[in-house]
Amino acid sequence: MIRKSKRAMFMTRIFLFLLSYGLIVVSVSHMIFYFNYISLGYSWTRIIVFIIGTADFTIFVAALILLLLTVFFQYPLRTPSS
Repeated sequence: MIRKSKRAMFMTRIFLFLLSYGLIVVSVSHMIFYFNYISLGYSWTRIIVFIIGTADFTIFVAALILLLLTVFFQYPLRTPSS
């Protein structure tokens, strides 16, 4: 029974890692597309301020925090009941 708990915790960590990694890739690729506004004559500061105000940046920050927690948070090797 303890093995299933470890397996479930491990699979949850893998799922959260892949989810956060995928969200980071999608949001960063969208933010890179916004740099095409330079060709329309916008300045770098205007584009950066625009990117910070978008939902993509919020998703990026949340996914980055989730990724860091998934990678660096250590779960116990044994359950307290064992």
